[in-house]
Amino acid sequence: MQEIPRSQNRIRRHPVTQTLREPALIPEPAPKGLTRDQYLALLKMARDMRKEPAYLAIRTFVSTGIQLQELLALTVEEVTTGEIQAADRVIHLPESLREELLAYARRNGVSSGAIFAGRTGAPMSLTAVREQIKAVSRAAGIDDGVTSARALQKLYETTRAELMEKTVQRLMQEQLDAEQTEHGWES
Repeated sequence: MQEIPRSQNRIRRHPVTQTLREPALIPEPAPKGLTRDQYLALLKMARDMRKEPAYLAIRTFVSTGIQLQELLALTVEEVTTGEIQAADRVIHLPESLREELLAYARRNGVSSGAIFAGRTGAPMSLTAVREQIKAVSRAAGIDDGVTSARALQKLYETTRAELMEKTVQRLMQEQLDAEQTEHGWES
């Protein structure tokens, strides 16, 4: 058998002519986080479903940025004072949220200890809170991925940052206007 030199052993390929195609349509990316409108839809759905613990949990996450473990440890005493002593910070509760949490505790016969308590009086489990929020999320037609406790906290952080930026801009403009009025060239 005769050996073929390597240089001649290659298969010759003919260039393939490429046809131009329509560019593929890329779908719009889904929003990465929960929007304010979705948050309000969650609150409405929780009310409609009569899932008060889910309503209050969602509202507390977005109003304070509290973590899930801190939410479950939230007590009547802390809500009464309006401050939650977290490991690395103090969390202030808005007055309207305090009133709702205390009313919820009164209706459920909780005069001290954990606000989010189960039927036995023990604090609700992480799973129970997550499942209630997921049920409300599904009913509202919102992806479960954007309604986790972390996603709700992120909405708090985003909202806070936007409000802080607007506030700083407004205060800066007021200060500059006041300086111009008092010390400006034309004053």
